[in-house]
Amino acid sequence: MQVRTLGIRHHGPGSARRLRTVLERWQPDLILLEAPADSLPALRQLTLPGMHPPLALVLYDSKDIERASFYPFARFSPEYQAMDWAQDHGVEVRPIDLPARHSLAYREEEQFILFPKEELNVPSIIPGKSKQELTRQLRRDPLSVVAELAGYPDSESWWDATLERGGTAGAEETFTAILEIVTDLRETFPEASNTENEQREAYMRQEIRKALKENFERVAIVVGAWHGPAVHDTLVRKASTDKAILRGLPKVKISQAWVPWSFPRLARGAGYGAGVTSPAWYATLFDFPRAAVERWMAAAAGLLREEGFDASPAMATEGVGLVTTLATLRGHERPGIEELEQAVLSTLAGGVGERLALIHERLTVGGAVGFVPPDVTTVPLLEDLRAEIKSTRMSKLWETAGQHYLKATKSDPRGGIDLRQPNDLRKSHLLHRLNLLDIKWGKLQSGGPDSLSSFKEVWLLEWQPEFSLFVIERGSYGNTLATAAAAYAREHAAGIQLVQGLAELTLHCLRAALPEVVPRMMQLLRERAAETTDITALLAALPALVQTSRYGDSRKTDTTALLLVIEELLPRLTAGLPAAATNLDDERGENMVELLSAANYNLAQLGNEELDALWLDGLLRTADAGVYPGVEGHCLRLLYDRERIDGREAATRFSRALSRARGARAVAAWIGGFLHGSGQLLLHYPPLFDLIDAWVAGLEWEDFEEVVAQLRRTFSGFSRYDRQRLMELVLRSGDTTPVFTEEPAPAAPPPADPLLQQLIGWIA
Repeated sequence: MQVRTLGIRHHGPGSARRLRTVLERWQPDLILLEAPADSLPALRQLTLPGMHPPLALVLYDSKDIERASFYPFARFSPEYQAMDWAQDHGVEVRPIDLPARHSLAYREEEQFILFPKEELNVPSIIPGKSKQELTRQLRRDPLSVVAELAGYPDSESWWDATLERGGTAGAEETFTAILEIVTDLRETFPEASNTENEQREAYMRQEIRKALKENFERVAIVVGAWHGPAVHDTLVRKASTDKAILRGLPKVKISQAWVPWSFPRLARGAGYGAGVTSPAWYATLFDFPRAAVERWMAAAAGLLREEGFDASPAMATEGVGLVTTLATLRGHERPGIEELEQAVLSTLAGGVGERLALIHERLTVGGAVGFVPPDVTTVPLLEDLRAEIKSTRMSKLWETAGQHYLKATKSDPRGGIDLRQPNDLRKSHLLHRLNLLDIKWGKLQSGGPDSLSSFKEVWLLEWQPEFSLFVIERGSYGNTLATAAAAYAREHAAGIQLVQGLAELTLHCLRAALPEVVPRMMQLLRERAAETTDITALLAALPALVQTSRYGDSRKTDTTALLLVIEELLPRLTAGLPAAATNLDDERGENMVELLSAANYNLAQLGNEELDALWLDGLLRTADAGVYPGVEGHCLRLLYDRERIDGREAATRFSRALSRARGARAVAAWIGGFLHGSGQLLLHYPPLFDLIDAWVAGLEWEDFEEVVAQLRRTFSGFSRYDRQRLMELVLRSGDTTPVFTEEPAPAAPPPADPLLQQLIGWIA
């Protein structure tokens, strides 16, 4: 019997091609694979039709769904290629690693002791590095020592440059060299191993011994390179010693499933220990080993053109030439992603870092997502969701077509849930968590401005067939709805740059009862708020921040840290507001009015006198700073409503604002800002109505045509009731009481101007 040990690197395209070449030439009749021994039923599904990697095998405790291990596979993973080759040739594959029923049996406080606490007794073979530093390095990544001795910063770059870019020539010799290198390393630093490795390798040797007793001619052992020496000398190790290592291991009953994975989650930056830095590039390198550089550079040019940048074929050709030159100067047989990105920055990206970042995201890391057919397997997350739906008595609505209000009745067709009732509260948490996962089964209906303090929620449910697939796709984030939603929210938060978006996401997490996510959100909020200089962005974020802090008050959730964010943000906001409201066109000016209105309403809900004083002082400075007329008018309205200025001052300012010297367009904008969102002032203060009526009556026809659209927008922002009342006021008498008095009394002025009557009539 012939036996070969093939030490591979997980998710290495060079390792995958080299492995497939050796298997094709040597034709083994048994492959022993580093994978949990109890994963065989699921592994047989990996290469079924319809299964599209990247995928991940999830093994989990059947009684504790949160205790799980994920094993990702990409098309360029050597393990996947071994399974695919075996499928094509009818060869048996056996997983030989320590079963998950043992590894998952360890509770968190009983996890494998990865390394002893005392310092390892290792020689310091790297100049300038102490034994303690070398000890930490060995415990973190033993192969990084080899990489550093070879002149590379880490094992990832060493593996990539040395073993992943080349062709398949000399594949057998390469595997032999890898085995010799790791053997020397493990003999020099025996303490670099750990309890987990000892148990896993003992189990692998046990499985190898079983296979060697059977009637096979050629056995290929495919394991991670670090384990190669430990399994290669199986026959010289004592079986009794391995049995002693494995004696008494705890175990649990496990379940298994496949979930779609993605290139971003395969990347090392996502926290995956065996991840790589450039999954999309590795996929290109695996599929087109001889033309990978040209294809990648052409794709970069195409991507930039799609985004509206200049990227000609000549520039791409220049980039390919520069890549080749860089690789030659650095002594590499072929270029890698480092050379590619440096070359593309100097050519196609024109030295612009943002363009390189786009290329890195799309073509280096990539966004590919795998697919698992629904009939192949289920995932723990889907099981947990079904259990939650059943226990909250919502089963009849899941997979039910059409729109349905939650808990609707004939007498109350909109229904609604009471958050003071435990089961209704669980319904709310379930729907909010699904929304965090972008599975929009339920849409929370607006309950008015005071809904945050209400204990009633109205949900409109509408099931879509793809929701089950979405749950499977999200299965890689966790085995329960709570853990998956929390992980998904953390990932989403890391990419949000605006304070408003982070504040809204924090509110969603609070509504979903995910308090463990909130501290990180608070930290990010403070960082983003400190970094943001855009006053408009800060103003837009203020309502979400206030609403989130109010949510904490009404639901007894500690969000006091948010008040600190608001207290830090508001002084900068009010100081910069006058400049931000100057030199605006109508569109941006009207948007600023909307933001001021929302911020003012929400700050008023806090009832914080110090913040109110700071805010109103800022509004007063803004009103006096020669800003956009609509902003000036709205600031005056807010200052009067909040009693920061009295009626006499407000009347004086109002009269000045209607001066013909300002021009019809500026006056119309000022009126729009002053009346924004409410016609109540016109109804309660008829003299104000008369002033506007007189101003409209005095317009030249050309001026009226210029401002009519702006005035219509102002009146259309009123409620239908207000518009109808105003039309009645136009058609009958008004009053002559001075504007802004405390007790306005009705009187009978002359009939309203026909132009105003026509204007309101268009929208009433």
